[in-house]
Amino acid sequence: MKRRRNRGWVLFLLGLALLLGAWLLLKLIPDLDAGHWRVVPFLALGVGCGLFGGGAGELLAVQAMKKHPELQKQQEIAEKDERNVALGNAAKAKGYDVMTFSFGAMLLFSALMEADLALTLVLVAAYLFIQFYTLWWRFKLEKEM
Repeated sequence: MKRRRNRGWVLFLLGLALLLGAWLLLKLIPDLDAGHWRVVPFLALGVGCGLFGGGAGELLAVQAMKKHPELQKQQEIAEKDERNVALGNAAKAKGYDVMTFSFGAMLLFSALMEADLALTLVLVAAYLFIQFYTLWWRFKLEKEM
């Protein structure tokens, strides 16, 4: 519980710092029209909002669980239940299958649309990393069984 609360505070404060940083970049440096740097404050704003909201939600969930210890016990049991873990893993596997083909189609479209080569190569590197990571785990788990 304490670990979850600490993680919530870290996310909350990091999101707040990014929001403040984005605001400062937009207000104090108004002439950020120098190419790609104009995107940085808005990227910080988006990521900051996500982290801030995630941290706030985590803190509120921890607070709610303090008031209702029976719900906390039920949630801990549900998280550790073998059936729920198996269902979660099966859902992830199905999502991975869809992601693999979607990512491949996105790479094909990127190449056919003659998108920037750097972008296409970054997407290819990410795709290959995911595929090799999957193979590594597959071999590791097969050795264990």
